[in-house]
Amino acid sequence: MREIAGTVPELTDRKEEELRSGSGPIFNTPPIVLSVIGVLIAIHLALQLAGQDWQIWSIYAFAFIPSRFGGGESIAMIEGSQYWSLITYAFLHDGWMHVLLNSVWLLIFGTPVARQFGTLRFLLIALISTIGGALVMLAVYWGSSIPAVGASAAVSGLLAAAIPVMYGRRGAPLSFHEFFHNRGAIIFMLVVLGLTLLSGVQSLPGFADNARIAWEAHLGGFFAGLAAYFTMMREGVRGA
Repeated sequence: MREIAGTVPELTDRKEEELRSGSGPIFNTPPIVLSVIGVLIAIHLALQLAGQDWQIWSIYAFAFIPSRFGGGESIAMIEGSQYWSLITYAFLHDGWMHVLLNSVWLLIFGTPVARQFGTLRFLLIALISTIGGALVMLAVYWGSSIPAVGASAAVSGLLAAAIPVMYGRRGAPLSFHEFFHNRGAIIFMLVVLGLTLLSGVQSLPGFADNARIAWEAHLGGFFAGLAAYFTMMREGVRGA
């Protein structure tokens, strides 16, 4: 038998601080993370049950297609869809493996971010990462009519934001300066980026994609999420 140091109030305070820092057990997943996962799965299930016509229409209306912005063969589209598809493409997935893998990674890396920043800022990081991934795809595949779908960019951005949270001290995630001087965080980031590039070159399964991996969107989302994180930290945001 071992004697446990500290009083009950001290242990309670320690537990609350652990949850705020994002270092607690994954089973304490914030409701917003579970809600987002539920929405992604519900949308995919609804489209599967609705049939092929609705699936095709959803791609037409909501998938991100670079050629909608010009530079290639003009395609039929709903007016304005080129703009909202910068976001809505993240809610569509190419098969169950695609949406389930995204959900798993979202659960793992979205949890510490949501604990640290709260619901609104968690969603803001995901939104910025989603748009960042689409913009990189637009730059690389300007004029392409191949649709892109999936929450990979958002997941990658949340992963990026989770790194300084995971490698920071309890209740004190890494600042910009600390991040680039933390060997563990840098190694983790380089491994993630290396696997992302490898998955694109070798066509290996990555964070999400079931077909061709849009590694460009992953990278865009990653750096957009990291930039959003550091912006929030510069403003002194420490949780909500």
